[in-house]
Amino acid sequence: MTRRRRSRVHPQLVIGAVLVGLVLVTALVSLVWTPYDPEHAGAERLLPPGPEHWLGTDRFGRDVLSQVMAGAQITLLVGVVAVGIAAVVGVPVGVLAGMLQGTGHRRPATVLMRGSDILLAFPGLLLAIVLGAVYGAGTTTAMVALGIGSIPAFARVARSGTLQVVRSDYVLAARAANRGELAIARRHVLPNIAGTVLVQCSVNFAIAVLAEAGLSFLGLGTPPPTPSWGRMLQESQQFLGVADHLAIVPGIAIAVAVLGFNLLGDGLRDVLDPRLADVAADRAEATAGGAAPDPAPDPASDPAPDPAADATATGTAPALELRDLGVRTRSGRELLSGVSLDVAPGERVGLIGESGSGKTMTALAALGLLPDGVTATGHVGLAGVPGNLLDRGERDLARLRGRDVSMVFQEPMTALNPLVRVGRQVAETMTLHGTGRRAARARATALLAEVGLPDGAARRYPHELSGGQRQRVVLAMALADDPSVLVADEPTTALDVTVQRQVLDLMLRLVRERGAGLLFITHDLAVVSEVCERVVVLLDGVVVEEGPVTEVFAHPRHPYTRRLLAASTLEPLAAAVTEGGPAADGEPAAPLIRVEDVTCTYPGRGQTVQALRGVSLAVRPGQRFGIVGESGSGKSTLLRIVAGLDRATSGRVVSAGVDLSPDGVPGRRDLGDLRSALQLVLQDPYGSLDPRMTVGDIVAEPLLNPANVREGGPATASARREAVREMLAAVGLPLDAAERYPHQFSGGQRQRIAIARALVCRPRILVADEPVSALDVSVRRQVLDLLARLTDEYSLTLLLVSHDLGVVRHVCDHVAVMHDGLVVEQGPTGQVYDDPRHAYTRRLREATPQLR
Repeated sequence: MTRRRRSRVHPQLVIGAVLVGLVLVTALVSLVWTPYDPEHAGAERLLPPGPEHWLGTDRFGRDVLSQVMAGAQITLLVGVVAVGIAAVVGVPVGVLAGMLQGTGHRRPATVLMRGSDILLAFPGLLLAIVLGAVYGAGTTTAMVALGIGSIPAFARVARSGTLQVVRSDYVLAARAANRGELAIARRHVLPNIAGTVLVQCSVNFAIAVLAEAGLSFLGLGTPPPTPSWGRMLQESQQFLGVADHLAIVPGIAIAVAVLGFNLLGDGLRDVLDPRLADVAADRAEATAGGAAPDPAPDPASDPAPDPAADATATGTAPALELRDLGVRTRSGRELLSGVSLDVAPGERVGLIGESGSGKTMTALAALGLLPDGVTATGHVGLAGVPGNLLDRGERDLARLRGRDVSMVFQEPMTALNPLVRVGRQVAETMTLHGTGRRAARARATALLAEVGLPDGAARRYPHELSGGQRQRVVLAMALADDPSVLVADEPTTALDVTVQRQVLDLMLRLVRERGAGLLFITHDLAVVSEVCERVVVLLDGVVVEEGPVTEVFAHPRHPYTRRLLAASTLEPLAAAVTEGGPAADGEPAAPLIRVEDVTCTYPGRGQTVQALRGVSLAVRPGQRFGIVGESGSGKSTLLRIVAGLDRATSGRVVSAGVDLSPDGVPGRRDLGDLRSALQLVLQDPYGSLDPRMTVGDIVAEPLLNPANVREGGPATASARREAVREMLAAVGLPLDAAERYPHQFSGGQRQRIAIARALVCRPRILVADEPVSALDVSVRRQVLDLLARLTDEYSLTLLLVSHDLGVVRHVCDHVAVMHDGLVVEQGPTGQVYDDPRHAYTRRLREATPQLR
């Protein structure tokens, strides 16, 4: 299938290009023609605009139009040279400082930046005055001074952008592909900071033009009689009120140039960013070219139950009532259609479906929090609140939120103000509804204690709390005014299983004690089976099934519900190898990965953080080895050490025959061999892919490792393209995927791209770090099954890191359980899962939600 390139008009780019083109054409034309000699004085002085002199004349009788045309040359020259000097020097300095700091070389990075910051003590105008006094005032002096004075601005912008890029997962993946720092800077850093640098160029061009005008105004810029827009402004000051056109004409010219370059810079930034294309259309194309879309529900053949009839039958007024709720975008795209559901007082209702099904949009519509350009129709009712909430204004809805209906958002860190203490944030939800400050503070302290936070938590900031503690703060805020309805949108998705269990138990207890109705939004059916009494299934904005949880999960009627249930059941796959493949003499093969008594410490603020404490394990050829544990257990640190991306503090580490022990220093060739034999699949399927590179370039990156060429890998560009196409087909992506960008794919497809990148160089070891934690249940099942299939087909050794014991049980034949930097238990997965010996493993097993 040939991909059609869509062109999109960028008004900023078009307007900016027209204005800059006007200035440029004026400057070029003035080289060969002007109506009059711009430097020749005439007898007719201070003439107003007229037929002979369209823009009038100045005090020396010179034609203003000719001066403006010739002055465009100086404007462009000053702007281009000044920006060129600043960018050519400042950007490399900033990139180098960012790369050094990003790789841990803080002292050289600091020296570089402090050196450039010294120039801040000499602003461009002051430097121009000093250089003018030494070398004489003039255009060249002004250009050089303004360029040197702008170097720190470019260095700071480039350093900031570089730091953001080098800390990304896709740069980590590039290092795992044995790309050097120079290649990373060229392929990843510079393209991703190009937009920011372009904007800085446009801003500094404007500054240079205005500064030259100011210098000429002071007599330190372009010397007479050479025309300059700045000098024209300087000379016009004594004739204001007499000949206003002398100031108006160059002023408009400067404004046009400044506006043009600013708009051009912003437009180029947007054009160069592939993520700003028509994302909706791209995703539609991706769906059409990839997996078949989900079957549309057929309301006639399988009608969803009517919650209104249930409410009428029971005689109970619902705490929350949605009737025929529809949501549309400004362009007419339908996000929800005819959604109806009820939540009775004290009832727990689960709203389930995959990403894009409309779950969150339903909650936002119910609370009147839809984004701009999205409108809702239908009826939203709350118990005790007359009328339709959709007809109320923002002021009325603000009085209801928190008091009658509250929401617990998915990511607690983004739901809390990072600059305000959590006690004050909880109290604020009450003071907004009329509670006195003293009473609100006292109740906030009591609420934080009720949700299980330690004494003094009210005085802490959000970043000083763990993820589970932050979610408890958000829960306390939502329940502060005793609302009759609580809407929880994926409240435990980002939490470990034990923390998830604690938060769920706490939420259920508090809702039960207050008699509030709970609308629980999630894609995790196991959580719904343990939390909710009734369930509503959404598909593409339509309710396809509803009923008691036990009935729907035991006897699902809609194919989509059956598919979700099937994907949620993770049974163990057939193990590839139990104890590693045998060697020639019948003994177990030597481990491909050997970790012996490894410790790892990091310097913290005033203390040393010990991430690993004497970890030992061995992964044999052909094994699917799982490492399971909560956040902070040391899983990812161990993974990075095994992959050669971090160094252990002590102990012995051997990966694919390369000694990575801290007392040795592997050579460049050894690391190349390791990264040809071991590849990574990272957690975030979007953050691990460079957004400005096509999928084909992303997948081909490991093939650029010289070790792959030495081992017979594709050495030419055409051979690499063919290898990429074969691997994309192997992971189930469409034929034209190589030409697209990451943002044009779904989450599951992006993870398939990451897997294709890891396998394209045919490694012996595949290391997957939480590869499915961010995916829906059906996509999670597909990716896990794909990993298992590919490890068999390519005879891989798999090292899978996860916090979910069920995921590890589904894929792996051997597992190690980590807690607080230690391996507390390891062995065959079935044995560890069915008969855990350590108390921590039993706690993980008990905390993992089970589909009932």
